[in-house]
Amino acid sequence: MGLGLVHRGDVFTSADNLVVLPAFTRVDGGVFYDVSDRLLAQLNVENLFDARYYASAHSNTNITPGSPRAFRITLTTRF
Repeated sequence: MGLGLVHRGDVFTSADNLVVLPAFTRVDGGVFYDVSDRLLAQLNVENLFDARYYASAHSNTNITPGSPRAFRITLTTRF
């Protein structure tokens, strides 16, 4: 199992310092399981608690929201 935290403080969206993106903390998690000697299964969850946040901005009016809760399942084989 794994757990990760992503935290970012308040940031301005551009050099004029008129708009501020608020701070956020996002929690991610993962579970790993060896199915066999050659097969690994993995489930990752990004934004475990479905927090609402703004991920980035390219100007005062071009602001990108963060991803809602997202799941990824991976199977990896070893040769």
